[in-house]
Amino acid sequence: MDIKFNDFKVASSYVYGRTALQGGSSMMTKDGKTWREPQRGFVVGGITSEGSIEIANPQSFKRKYEEFRESALVELQNNSESVCLGTWVEDGNIIFDLCNILPSMKDALVLASKRGERAIYDLESQKEIYVNHG
Repeated sequence: MDIKFNDFKVASSYVYGRTALQGGSSMMTKDGKTWREPQRGFVVGGITSEGSIEIANPQSFKRKYEEFRESALVELQNNSESVCLGTWVEDGNIIFDLCNILPSMKDALVLASKRGERAIYDLESQKEIYVNHG
C-alpha cells in the first residue's frame, strides 16, 4: 500500500507514531510538497549528518522533523530528484537522516560504502543489510 501525504504536519504525526511503535519510517518526496512512504528499494543514508532526540518527546520530534524537512528541500533544489527522510530508534533515541532510495542493492551498497554508512535498509523485506567495509 502506498501512503501519500500532502500535509507535512499530518505526515510528521504519522512518522512519529510509526517510528515509536514500529521502529522506523521512510518518507520520500520529489517535489517537497507530497510525501509518500515507499515500499521498494534500498535506503542509503548520509546525505547530511544524522540528528537525534529522545524517543519520548513529541514536541522535540516535530521540531527536528521540520529541520530535516527543510534540509530535504535544500537537497532537492541543489542535487537530487528525490529525497527520503528516514527515522529509526536506537538506544532510546529517534535518529533522523536524509537518504536516497536506489532500486539496485549493489548500487546502494557502493554508495553506502562511499558515504561511510554501516548499513542500508531494504524496504521490501524490511531488513538492514550491513555494508562490508573490508
